[in-house]
Amino acid sequence: MRLGARGPRRSILTEALMTSDERHDGGFRAVFTRPALILLVALLFGETTINFIDRQVVSVLAPTLRGEFHLSNSQYAAIVNAFLATYALSYTFAGWVLDQLGVGRGLTAAIAWWSGAGMLTSLARGPLSLGAFRSLLAVGEGGAWPAFAKAVALWVPPEARTLAIGVCNSGSSVGAMLAPPMVAWITLHAGWRAAFLATGSIGFLWVAAFQLFRKFHPEMAHAERTVAARGGDLSWRALLRYRQTWAVFVCRFLADPLWYFYIFWIPEFLARERGLNLAAIGAVAWIPFLVADLSNFAGGYLTLRLQRRGWSVNRTRKTLMAMAAVLSPVGIFAVFAHSLFWTIGSISVAIFFWMFWSISVHSLPGDYFPPRAVASVYGIAGTGSTVGSVISTQAVGITLDLTHSYAPVFVGIGVLMPIAMLAGFALMRKVEPVRGAGFQPAADFNRPI
Repeated sequence: MRLGARGPRRSILTEALMTSDERHDGGFRAVFTRPALILLVALLFGETTINFIDRQVVSVLAPTLRGEFHLSNSQYAAIVNAFLATYALSYTFAGWVLDQLGVGRGLTAAIAWWSGAGMLTSLARGPLSLGAFRSLLAVGEGGAWPAFAKAVALWVPPEARTLAIGVCNSGSSVGAMLAPPMVAWITLHAGWRAAFLATGSIGFLWVAAFQLFRKFHPEMAHAERTVAARGGDLSWRALLRYRQTWAVFVCRFLADPLWYFYIFWIPEFLARERGLNLAAIGAVAWIPFLVADLSNFAGGYLTLRLQRRGWSVNRTRKTLMAMAAVLSPVGIFAVFAHSLFWTIGSISVAIFFWMFWSISVHSLPGDYFPPRAVASVYGIAGTGSTVGSVISTQAVGITLDLTHSYAPVFVGIGVLMPIAMLAGFALMRKVEPVRGAGFQPAADFNRPI
């Protein structure tokens, strides 16, 4: 549909997910009907939302758990890193598993695992057991993002993929937004152990809904079998030979620590530096993540419109990433703000523009590689994300114990974005399908599924 063309009005997502026959795109052929595809994207949005609700419980409860278990900043950082270190390994492994099992079976197993681990965290008796349960959670959670990246690469029309990724990725901000008031309310009424039980149980409800979708849409399993049958396995060693794989890895290694800092440390920052109690944290900590949710949709829709105006994928991705790198450091001002309004406002602006970076980088595996390799590349890049975040999280804990100030932390986190842009652009070069041993771009990207 051309800009300005007249016709019946459609929702943004519905218009973007028009089937290839409707859009006359010769290289892509739809597997699902439009309603089924919209429902699948909604389910993928749901799984990322649940993923971040379960991930956020410990950070929301940080003041409570630190008081009960007498945790220092370094000990709290170690518990966070127990999750992140395992997540780094799980991410790569999960990407490979999803390329072998497919989205249907792989994602079902991942969510069942992490939901059970989340509920088991209610049994924690101290820092060691708490860290161990968070590590178990990470084993399953590593499958969430590679799964939706692979699904989008397989089944969403090319020009709408960034919008679909924005929708799915917005689950992280919706989950982070819902977790503070939800966890605070449950804890205040039933205790912190009940918070882990309640949030963990949500994942099993999603698994039931996903199995119903698979039952009524057998074309999903058929399409995945077809993809598996027509393409040989690609080893990690082969993928690591490509500069494009390292480009996505470095972009996430350097930039994702900003997001994880806001997720894991902001409730603690608000408690220690702004004097907020658990109820007050629950009342305001969700606001930056609502802004992040809006940014996911805004960035995805902006990408869609730019590409329909004739912008290349290369120009579109780099424009949004440059905007993010220049404007995300605004978050530094949060630590110097004298009011809660400007504190939350500065963090919200930083997260809004960081999301432009996130949805663009999340789209790169599908821009560079054919669907049969997307989950593996995404997993490798996710490992970069979590390794960078492990290093930064430990650095945050050590810095706070040594300086007793958040100022150097906010400054250090803020300057990572311009560094990420310089390093990332140097490796990315032109965003286009890879050409080399094991890939035949025209066949791999355009062959009907």
